[in-house]
Amino acid sequence: MTYRFTLAIIAAAITLTGCTKHHIGEPAPDFTSGDTLVTVTHIPAKTDDGTTVFVTVDGNDAGTLKTGQSIALRVPAGAHKVGGYARTLIGRVTIAPVEITTTDTTTRYVAYSITKTKPTFSELSSDPSQPQAPQQPPA
Repeated sequence: MTYRFTLAIIAAAITLTGCTKHHIGEPAPDFTSGDTLVTVTHIPAKTDDGTTVFVTVDGNDAGTLKTGQSIALRVPAGAHKVGGYARTLIGRVTIAPVEITTTDTTTRYVAYSITKTKPTFSELSSDPSQPQAPQQPPA
């Protein structure tokens, strides 16, 4: 009789342990509110294989980026590292971040592109999704 009672207590303890709240650490950062706007754009290239890129800001997941897509992230003013990774069959491939310094008066533009089979993030001076006005040659 005592064996059955002991077995019932152990089963109840294991069952109730699964119902407890698990502490997951700090909450994920919110990239919808912040002082400055950072726009990350996936620039299509001939060597691009169409893999979804997961964008990170200071090592925290910020969003996903498909070919030709852009995402707008709001971050506090200051220095940040914008990078990312791509999931593959054998794990994930980390893409080196680019360091940017943001201020609350300007928008920063970051481009993800693949050149000669090497994926890179780079900072741009203007929005890559807006067509540039044609330059008139000097007369």
